[in-house]
Amino acid sequence: MNDEAEPAQALDDANAPGDGMLAPVTPTAPGVWPTLRFTDAESALEWLVEVLGFTEHAVYRGDDERPIAHAELLWPEGGGIMIGSDAGEKSWSGAVGGPGSSSQYLSSAHTAAIFDRVVAAEWQVMRPLTEQDYGSLEFACLDPEGNAWSIGTYRGENL
Repeated sequence: MNDEAEPAQALDDANAPGDGMLAPVTPTAPGVWPTLRFTDAESALEWLVEVLGFTEHAVYRGDDERPIAHAELLWPEGGGIMIGSDAGEKSWSGAVGGPGSSSQYLSSAHTAAIFDRVVAAEWQVMRPLTEQDYGSLEFACLDPEGNAWSIGTYRGENL
């Protein structure tokens, strides 16, 4: 067995409830980081903060070909995303997840205020602000690069 693999295997074994699945834990940091690539990541960084309300956590600048090598944006109500300048086929995921090809759901108690900022920024609204039959106030829009964002008050079943 490779010595480098042992610590990870030991961690998996320590957390497994017996069926190979990780045991539930109380997270102290986001455990899932959706990743988005942008043609103009500098502009995306600006409008993800100003329009949607993310906060900058870490930004690592790259070169002229890739001005933002990596950035982490936190959602004030929990979670976060990672973004970067598109590297094309050099990306770890190849063409999958290229600019304008993702969709996300953001949960927020401030959905109406975010909707107002989206409209003021003249983003394309795909679904107007509407009270859903399951109780969530939601809307959907496209960011300037074509990524779909659904934003609503629904936080998950019984969470």
